Amino acid sequence: MKEFGLYIHFPFCIKKCHYCDFNSVAWQDELAAEFFTALCEEVKMVAAEYNHPILKSIFLGGGTPSCFSGQAIVNLLLLLKEEFDLKEGLEVTIEANPGTINQDKLIAFKEAGINRLSFGVQSFDNQILNKLGRIHTADEARDNYYLAREVGFTNINLDLIFAVPGQELSEWRTTLDFALQLTPEHLATYNLKIEPGTKLGDDLARGRIDPVSQDLDLEMYQLTKDLLIDNGYEHYEISNFSKLGYRSKHNQIYWKNRPYLALGPGAHFYDGKVRGNNLESIGKYINIIDTGKRPIENEERLSREDKIIETIILGLRLKEGISILEFEEEFGESIYNIYNEELTELNEQELIKINSQKISLTEKGMVLANDVLSEFVL
Repeated sequence: MKEFGLYIHFPFCIKKCHYCDFNSVAWQDELAAEFFTALCEEVKMVAAEYNHPILKSIFLGGGTPSCFSGQAIVNLLLLLKEEFDLKEGLEVTIEANPGTINQDKLIAFKEAGINRLSFGVQSFDNQILNKLGRIHTADEARDNYYLAREVGFTNINLDLIFAVPGQELSEWRTTLDFALQLTPEHLATYNLKIEPGTKLGDDLARGRIDPVSQDLDLEMYQLTKDLLIDNGYEHYEISNFSKLGYRSKHNQIYWKNRPYLALGPGAHFYDGKVRGNNLESIGKYINIIDTGKRPIENEERLSREDKIIETIILGLRLKEGISILEFEEEFGESIYNIYNEELTELNEQELIKINSQKISLTEKGMVLANDVLSEFVL
């Protein structure tokens, strides 16, 4: 039987952050309750459609899943256990905002079977947190991290953001140093992309803020790599670092282009043949489910060319890169037949490295990843 990862999107936050363009809205009691009822129905629909398959990872994301009560999360995990075959030892992650956590909720999460916490800390600098529109303080993030440890969580990720307008290299270094003192098992570090339609996007358009320069952005990225590697973290993906044995199992499903199911408004799925997404509107999502139908907005059966491009672009994000043999076995053709010119040029520019078994990004290629990956669009 085919194994899947499962992503569940919770489209609610206490309030919208200044940089966020994800599908989420500010919390509304009645709408959140209606959404949760619809979500449980979608669980049953998808499980039945795929004949109650094996799940090898579960990721509760958003939005802010930790806005919901501990009991709601317990009930959801019990339903998943009833409707799917949960693989022994599967990774179950919940994204949590430090401003929405308490001891009782953490205990409930753990009892529900969640074994990995992903804290959206973003910064340990209160001025930066304020610029980002976060609802928590640096002290709250630290205190909730320690609380999670006391409850018994042994696999914790911290999300951090750099290249915030006005941020200096020394300020980013302070956040990294503080994070390292906490010794989380995993760190995900992202440079801020200012998107249209966000508060920061509006501020940028109106000239109220200036983006961080590309040179400073690269300095911050290089500092991140050097500091985390020196402190025992493996740089296993462009933006992700882990202690030995703590790579994100769920995210590796995406990067290795393996199948995953997805639930919730706007959630994207890839079942190995078809890629698609749900309706983004929470109201429409609820209404469609109420009629007994899945709330799918788009579906696309991927061509061989689509699968090749995605395999390359996603796989090169990982430290190990792409297996030359596995590529040929999957597509029945050598990667050199398709991309010989691009591979030769990128190799000469020292942006990728090639040996008899694999193709991967160099350190220089990691820094310039977007430019490198764009070369593989057929």
